[in-house]
Amino acid sequence: MMQDEPELPPPASAVHQDSWSKAELLDLITRSAGATMAVIDRNLAMIYVNDEYARWFGTVPERLIGKTLVEVYGEMDAARFMPFVERVLQGERVQYQRLLRTPYGVDEWRTICLTPWHNRQGLVDGFITTALDVHELQVTMNALRAANQRLSSHMENSPLAVLEMDHNLRLLHCSQRAVQLMGWLHVAGLEGRLLTELVGPLSQNEGLHHALQRLQSGQESQNRAETCFVRDDGSEMHCEWFNSALTDAQGQVTSIMALVQDVSAKIQIARQQHYLAHHDSLTGLLNRAAFHTRLEQALAQARGSAGSVALLFIDLDGFKGVNDAEGHRAGDEVLRVVAQRIASAVRAGDTMARLGGDEFLVMLEREVTRDVTDAIGHRIIEALHQPMAVEGRELFIGASIGVAVYPPLEGDIDTLMNRADQAMYSAKRAGKGRLHYAETASC
Repeated sequence: MMQDEPELPPPASAVHQDSWSKAELLDLITRSAGATMAVIDRNLAMIYVNDEYARWFGTVPERLIGKTLVEVYGEMDAARFMPFVERVLQGERVQYQRLLRTPYGVDEWRTICLTPWHNRQGLVDGFITTALDVHELQVTMNALRAANQRLSSHMENSPLAVLEMDHNLRLLHCSQRAVQLMGWLHVAGLEGRLLTELVGPLSQNEGLHHALQRLQSGQESQNRAETCFVRDDGSEMHCEWFNSALTDAQGQVTSIMALVQDVSAKIQIARQQHYLAHHDSLTGLLNRAAFHTRLEQALAQARGSAGSVALLFIDLDGFKGVNDAEGHRAGDEVLRVVAQRIASAVRAGDTMARLGGDEFLVMLEREVTRDVTDAIGHRIIEALHQPMAVEGRELFIGASIGVAVYPPLEGDIDTLMNRADQAMYSAKRAGKGRLHYAETASC
């Protein structure tokens, strides 16, 4: 005979169903949920509260049953949440956060949820209120919100323009400074637009184009670039870009941030410094050093291409007497007029300079023939012999010009300058107001 098999116990679920009534389960849930819970009727009287709810008031549920919200919380405190109560009694489910004083005397955040209680006819007979502990979450959210506000404030108050773009260079955010710097009308409508639509084709600013490409491809995490573009109002804008890429856990680029600095003033100062270093401050013509550089370049090119270079050395006649009689201010104005008249007598592309004092230079490096040199030289002499109206008076000067040409003269700066200077003095000795050429053999 086979031994009887042992009888298996019933499933755990069956044990729970048999040993717990619905009332006991409800009581277990409300007592162990870890949240305050109460049922309030339309008259705002409490008809049920759990132990956790009563504990907040230092009592037991039985002492709260039948009391109204006003009696339990007081008129002042009840007035704060009464607008929410009115909404839930109209059938709306309401949820809000509130800072409450715990039984332990600590202020903590709770999420209050008010749920309408409908009868069989669908009418609202009251509501159920629960409160969950969300203090840590709320503190974290507040800290995050405060950090975001600080970051936003820094971005908006930064002298640098801030641009945030996605990995495709579509604009996600920009500061007000960026709007001002780029010459955009306003922030609205910029989100989602490509950077190329806003600052023009990146091909016109290859440095920025390549810098952003290196970030997009992951070659670099940060870099810098310089750009120059023309704003809608026609003004030229020079910018320095400091770019960085944000990557996800997989190393994929998710966004790119650019801090953009307006360096137009710095560029302008550099240009002015460069201009002043290469130009005469009084007349705006090239100075001696810059002219020497241009002359050396022209001679080198002429030597390599069998070309010619002519150097016209101009010295004013009678300038010292005008300067002594009329004063330095009038003398300076005469020199400015001289520069203008020389410019009107030469061709576009010819090079002019003020050597110093009342000495000027003109270099011809194209179509250098005797006829062209004669024509330009005599136009200059004629222009400078015309009266000059300075400070309400007519002043008269003249000019003597010495010309040195390579070839036949040696293609050397010092040689050419000296021979032109000698030819100019020869013109002066011959009676001034003349044009003399340096001969092949020095006199």
